[in-house]
Amino acid sequence: MRFRLLLLCLPVLLASCSKTARPVQLDFVGISTLTSSNKTVQPNDTLTTRAYAVGNDNMLKRLTIKVTYDPGLKPITYPVPLSSFDPKNAPAKQEITYLDSLITPQVGNTNGHSISETLFVNQFSARATSGTELWQYTATDVAGASATRAYRLTVRKADSAALFHSYTMVLRPVPRRAVVAKGVRDRSRVFLNLQYGLRFPKYAVLNQERSVAANQDLVDLICVSGGTGTTVGLVAPANTADTVCTLPVAWTTRRATGLRLTTISSDQFSKTVAADFTTSYTTNSTAYSPNPFYTGALSKGQVLAFKITEGTTERYGLLLVSDLVPGSAPVMTCSVRVQK
Repeated sequence: MRFRLLLLCLPVLLASCSKTARPVQLDFVGISTLTSSNKTVQPNDTLTTRAYAVGNDNMLKRLTIKVTYDPGLKPITYPVPLSSFDPKNAPAKQEITYLDSLITPQVGNTNGHSISETLFVNQFSARATSGTELWQYTATDVAGASATRAYRLTVRKADSAALFHSYTMVLRPVPRRAVVAKGVRDRSRVFLNLQYGLRFPKYAVLNQERSVAANQDLVDLICVSGGTGTTVGLVAPANTADTVCTLPVAWTTRRATGLRLTTISSDQFSKTVAADFTTSYTTNSTAYSPNPFYTGALSKGQVLAFKITEGTTERYGLLLVSDLVPGSAPVMTCSVRVQK
């Protein structure tokens, strides 16, 4: 997948500069509002990194971003007493390819020498479980030369020992229009894993080389917005209605996440426990109609129950739309509680 990437030639803003001119240089733009070095963050914090790459000898060809989560993203079910937990039983490290893209660099000129350069803006959310995540960016030129930069984020979640996993997620789907610029299409949907509390942009699950296809198996729901931005909804990958959401044929494994409308209020949601999740889905709930895999337009204060299936394991949970601001750039804030 090719991207139109913004350009920025402001060396004074770079987090660091190489003293020796190498075939490929890669740096993070280092200002206070951007993430460019190791730091401790809050669960599901929204962060932004600007990665600036220069091809000194040849044209740039590819940009990749890989993330290693340690321990893995699966929420840990702690024993009682908590002191009997053996760290060796924590989920193994988990690596995810977040971006693997051919790039179209701009050609510049420095001191009379031609160079190719590109700037990629990566907006992402930190993990929802306790642990670290190592973000590694690599730029490669047409000759195979490369440069890599990385930083480590640490998340400490206060209620990690709770019997269920809970988190808050902010979703910003770009309204779906019939004809839009390519760069906007790439951001028009947000892909969610409900068990992990993980949020993917479109380029993390779809590209021409299918090198990120493994991430499709992690998607439980997709957040979509109508053409004017006045409606925001959630749809399962098993949906077949093209007017709601269209996925490519190459997306072979499509999770059939169950969705149910409930009468639970926001106050009641805050008091729910793991046992309530199953009951809310199987009894006091109504299936969405006519499309059971699409919530339709959501509204603030609405609570839906869901069932996610991974292999033979079923997990139930509740999602509260705690805030929803429609418009040309809609924002929906969700509070999620899910069985571990």
